Amino acid sequence: MRKTTLGYALHALMVLSAFLAVAVMGLCLWLRYEWDFKHYVYELEAQKVMWTGPYILITSSSLAMATSAVGVWATAAEHCRLLLLFALGSGISVILGLAGISYTLNHGIYHSDLFPWLEQRFWDLFHEMDYNERSARIIRIIQEDIQCCGPSDWKDYLSFNKVLPDECRNPDTGNIASGGCAEEFARWLEPKTGWLSGIALLLAVIQLGAMVISLLLRKAILQEKRKKNKPDCLVPSYSEV
Repeated sequence: MRKTTLGYALHALMVLSAFLAVAVMGLCLWLRYEWDFKHYVYELEAQKVMWTGPYILITSSSLAMATSAVGVWATAAEHCRLLLLFALGSGISVILGLAGISYTLNHGIYHSDLFPWLEQRFWDLFHEMDYNERSARIIRIIQEDIQCCGPSDWKDYLSFNKVLPDECRNPDTGNIASGGCAEEFARWLEPKTGWLSGIALLLAVIQLGAMVISLLLRKAILQEKRKKNKPDCLVPSYSEV
């Protein structure tokens, strides 16, 4: 009875983890290939800063899907060596997932290393915009799309005797955007990385639960085999199923 309950619980967690792994991978691929975001990343030269975390999470979620398939077979066949392999694979996936979550949160929300990096990057573009058309174009596009003005705020243009561009104004009201581009871009990115990290964390917790249950199930299978004087960790024959 205990073995059956553990088997059903493990199946349920593996199915749930597989769905969550697909969701995590989908969000990572969306962040990687969504046109506007990809355009900003390339223009800001932020590939390493903003895509390292999603790449790690893609690896983790791929491993989670693979281990779920192994776990389903191991549970159905009551194969304790495959259950051990499932637990090991899940542990590696959890470690990778937590690393990806940590990097994503540390480089993808407002109160993180992302903000000072963005602030420095926008200041570089701001100072280059007078003689570098590419830098000026990047600043204009982001100010218009994100509704921001200057690296810190609109007063940056006054401080450096620059003409306040039209992109700093709201097209409907004509009001000047009050937020700086470093802050507004970080806040614009935060919900995306926040959702990704939250789902990835839920996946890691479920994988930990599945890993514990798989080890308990393996122990129950071994105890049953020893009581029946059967060899340990072998796939049962069809006559025994």
